[in-house]
Amino acid sequence: MDEFHERHLPHFQPLGGLFFVTFNLHGCVPKEIYEQWEQEFNLEKEKIMLFSKNKNEDLDQLGKITFVKKDKFLDNYLGGKQYLRSDSLAKIVADTLHFWDGKRLELFAYCIMSNHVHVILRLFNDTEIDTPSYLQEIMHSIKRFSAREGNKLLGETGKFWQDESYDRLIRDDKELHKILIYILNNPVKANLCIQMKDWKWSYIKEIYNDIM
Repeated sequence: MDEFHERHLPHFQPLGGLFFVTFNLHGCVPKEIYEQWEQEFNLEKEKIMLFSKNKNEDLDQLGKITFVKKDKFLDNYLGGKQYLRSDSLAKIVADTLHFWDGKRLELFAYCIMSNHVHVILRLFNDTEIDTPSYLQEIMHSIKRFSAREGNKLLGETGKFWQDESYDRLIRDDKELHKILIYILNNPVKANLCIQMKDWKWSYIKEIYNDIM
């Protein structure tokens, strides 16, 4: 697995769960930066495992801090692959996310940036559909299809996405509201637009339109 995500932290991915997921383009960050992140993460994790009295809480906080640091880097880094600056490629990702909405998942929101994608989705469970999918299966389908179509448009055949994705189970409405604002405000923080509603490649479920 590529080091962009907190691969050392346990993942809880229940059917019916509401998730915040981030996935990014392969090759959008230099290898030496990945290695630096990995070293910093491992050092902090080791301290927690040795000295913390609240390991689970501190590991969770470490995951949040690490994610925000990397996301800020991606927002501001102009090197590496930036394929999703292209409207045609961004549309492929958007269409792929919408394809599964109402079939295997409920799509709450997404924001497509130049080199990464944020999405909030709820998995359907076995009371809603006959053959529900776990998050890993859904993300594999989303990334496989969008990678195939993206490479076709680019005339390439190489790896399109990083192997795995950052994911976080959203546990209550307060956390959901906070993450919705975070991802929709991403283009504003990156100085790509003035207001959240101005970004072309954002989506939010109608019941949450007041956030925009």
